[in-house]
Amino acid sequence: MDCLCSRWFPTQTLMLQISLVLVLALPSPDSQTIKDPSSSCTLKRILGGSVQLRLNSSLGPNIREIEWNWDSEDDEKPQLLVSWKPNTPNPDWYDLEEKHKHRFNVTETAFLSIRNLTLEMSGLYTAKIKFHSGKSQEEVFRLCLYEPIPHPQIQIYSSSNTSGWCNVSLECGTPGNTGNLTVTWLSQGLPRELEQRGTLGPARSSRNLSLSLPLSHFNSRLTCVVSNPADEKNATLHLEDICPQRGSLQSKWLWRGILLVVLTVSLVAGVWIWMRKKMQTGRGRWVHSPASGARLSSYSPGPSHSGIR
Repeated sequence: MDCLCSRWFPTQTLMLQISLVLVLALPSPDSQTIKDPSSSCTLKRILGGSVQLRLNSSLGPNIREIEWNWDSEDDEKPQLLVSWKPNTPNPDWYDLEEKHKHRFNVTETAFLSIRNLTLEMSGLYTAKIKFHSGKSQEEVFRLCLYEPIPHPQIQIYSSSNTSGWCNVSLECGTPGNTGNLTVTWLSQGLPRELEQRGTLGPARSSRNLSLSLPLSHFNSRLTCVVSNPADEKNATLHLEDICPQRGSLQSKWLWRGILLVVLTVSLVAGVWIWMRKKMQTGRGRWVHSPASGARLSSYSPGPSHSGIR
């Protein structure tokens, strides 16, 4: 019996210790966290933009106060921003640096708005909601900021036509800072086999692209999409701009030749008509001869003529 007790007592003690640990690990009913995105970005914006932190909790008569604080990645401890209370005309702002005073705003529904975002304004923003019962809960937002993406450009390094196919080598470039960018090539009007082989589509994530395009798909397009978690820009290139079809070029030159012939014929006809009129006008006058003393009259072409008297 003593042996059984000696074996059971350590086991009971261990179970009691585990239970105490689990109880201590559970959140207190007076303070609970609805959302804690400290390990991921819940809000992604570009520098210079704006953001609004919307609460999931509905405003009710049991809310006494909502307090916003900001835990910047550069600061050691969170900074209190503002205290919002229902039925109060103006929120109570804490002391902020001059450069931040005009960037924060609180709406009538206690949402925190931030404009003209700078890199230092990334970090954790916490809304502590206090109730008249003495309980409280928190909503946490992690704001991550990124550089805006400049408009990309597609550069054609080489192109050649062989047996109805256009062989091209392209590059999608963006000026300035190009870190942490994803490049995707998409197509419109081209055979689906190109995407299935990974040549195009979401599986293609490289700035450089070399492929063969069928010239039969004359109205097709290639699009380069450059993106980061907060922004996206694209550039499009038409297939006819990369590799013009020979038939289309011949038809263009044919129409240009026909137009040139028409213009030449019109010009020659106009000059011939003008010269004919000048010749007819010159033949309608007699020459006066002072030596013979004859008095000549003018000749006018028509049904009746006047001769020398």
